[in-house]
Amino acid sequence: MMMALITSCATSASASKSPSFSGEWAYAKKCDLGHYLSLHLQQRGNRVTGDWSEGTNVRGNDGQLQGEVRGDALYLRYCSDDGGTGYSACPTFSEREDQFKLEKGQLIRYEKYGSSYRRTVALYPDIAGKDVPYDKDCSDPEDAQ
Repeated sequence: MMMALITSCATSASASKSPSFSGEWAYAKKCDLGHYLSLHLQQRGNRVTGDWSEGTNVRGNDGQLQGEVRGDALYLRYCSDDGGTGYSACPTFSEREDQFKLEKGQLIRYEKYGSSYRRTVALYPDIAGKDVPYDKDCSDPEDAQ
């Protein structure tokens, strides 16, 4: 009985260390030439796979992703289906990793700059039939409408 209790606690503790990043996530900004990012994440244990799409009002790219959960953060690497955007052509994944953290129901992207990470965008759950909130932080205030 005591062993079962210890095992149960250890399993709960380790499960709480790896948050679930699975799901559809999206970011949208209409102004400043637009910026759109969509992630489809499938998590098994600490491994994550899926696909991505990112672009502007002018052009965009997509591809596959793979990553791993370390502590409370997800680290993703990408490959491009068409070899564009500075990522390796699939199936070879980029060396650069982005970091993602769950904060208040959002998936926050931190892009790697040198040896550190810089917060860039907040993705929202992409729920069918519901619009993702637009980022209204625009260079030209009239664009935010």
